[in-house]
Amino acid sequence: MADATGATISGRRLVWGGSLTALGLALSQVISLGSFVVLARLAPPAIFGVYAASAVLLQTSGLFAGASMQSAIIQRPDRIEEAASTAFAANVVGGLLLAGAAAALGPLIGLFFHSGEAGKAASVLAGTIPITALSIVPGGLLQRRISLASALVQPSASLVYGIAAIVTLATGMGLWGLVLATYAGECARTASLWLLARWRPSPSLVSWQMWRSLSAYGRPVVFSLLLREIGFAGSTAVVGRVLGAGELGLFRSAQRFVLGASTTVVYGSAYVLLPAFSRIWQDERRFQASLLRVTRAVTLIVFPMSLAFIPLGRPLATVLLGARWSGAGPIMMAMAGVGVALALDSISSEAFKATGRTEILPRMHGLTAVVPIALMIALRRFGGEGMGAALSLGMAVVAIYAVGALGRVARVRTRRILAQAGPALMAASMMATAGFFLERYVIHAGGATGLRGLALLLLDTLAAAALYLASLAALSRGSLVELRELARLLVTRREHSVSPVV
Repeated sequence: MADATGATISGRRLVWGGSLTALGLALSQVISLGSFVVLARLAPPAIFGVYAASAVLLQTSGLFAGASMQSAIIQRPDRIEEAASTAFAANVVGGLLLAGAAAALGPLIGLFFHSGEAGKAASVLAGTIPITALSIVPGGLLQRRISLASALVQPSASLVYGIAAIVTLATGMGLWGLVLATYAGECARTASLWLLARWRPSPSLVSWQMWRSLSAYGRPVVFSLLLREIGFAGSTAVVGRVLGAGELGLFRSAQRFVLGASTTVVYGSAYVLLPAFSRIWQDERRFQASLLRVTRAVTLIVFPMSLAFIPLGRPLATVLLGARWSGAGPIMMAMAGVGVALALDSISSEAFKATGRTEILPRMHGLTAVVPIALMIALRRFGGEGMGAALSLGMAVVAIYAVGALGRVARVRTRRILAQAGPALMAASMMATAGFFLERYVIHAGGATGLRGLALLLLDTLAAAALYLASLAALSRGSLVELRELARLLVTRREHSVSPVV
């Protein structure tokens, strides 16, 4: 497989790129969750709830700072140096302007959440937006060439954040310790990307014409991402406003666990899907076959990881975080469907960007901005569990729309795409059901503490894995063969001219 410059990208490199990115994200999640287990012992849920409220604008503002430019650089077939230099200049200007706007909106955040401290922290955190903007172009260049070294970036940033947060909370800095740790982690991530990219912008190549070209591609992307982040920020706003800072802290901790499990694979695969799909989408039959294969592979891994929170949610909260965080367990269980939806959402999004059909993204993520929040308001009487269930149901609606649109773009019947995910969904559902009753009536990890609790939690996890594999074997032996083939491709030294996954 060759890119626009003629450089060949082998199937093995695609598999390694996605796998190492997923492993890097997994390591990052392990570091983040390990740090959070320690942090949960140092501060109550309310501190994390106030921090979540103060950070509500960061991701949305970061998108306007130039995230769409990253996709445009990856997908672009020519004039890469000119595109990168122009995008970098635009990101710097955009990042500074948005930082000023976010800082000015800080007091309004405080008023909305009835917390002056949250408002002050929101204004201070605005300074991280330009730092994030500086990382977008080098990150895009690394992704374009499917750099294996980039797998080190997120773990290093998570480690820096975790160390800084633990030290500052241990010394009694509370909310401001988390703010300081955010700066430390973002600086570490940006510095790592620049070191690995080995690229410098050329001011002489910056052009208005190139900016217009990049923006034409990127506008629908950034608008869709904005809508998606409005949905996630809106969920934070609804929970914090309706249920208070303490419940918001539980909600966000549950979200951290649930998303942390599935996004390692979802974003690891997305890292290679955009550059790979961009190179093959005009070969319709090859694109269709790759799309179906990717759907099978991703869902076989993500679906059980997501639905495993139904049996494991309660013991994870009580054993790892402690008794005062036990309320996060039922919320994790209710959110278990989010990862399932995100897997289908991510595959569809990368296909739309690769084929240049970015106009579909705002429609898809417009649902993300509306449906989950509407359901959360409707289910608010059920507390955090209702909010988690609303998020799962709302994201399911988005995934259904995404798969329907994907079928039209790829000229594949929707039911054929869904059929690829069928074995994984059925086997994961069987695992979740059996695992729930096994934990409730036999293992009882959720009622244990200390080393005994950890041992029982491990037993729960192993039982869930065994149940999934047994269910999958009973439903579709071919799916097990496919997983084994993926594992073989990761260790063989033989090069493949065509990607086994994409």
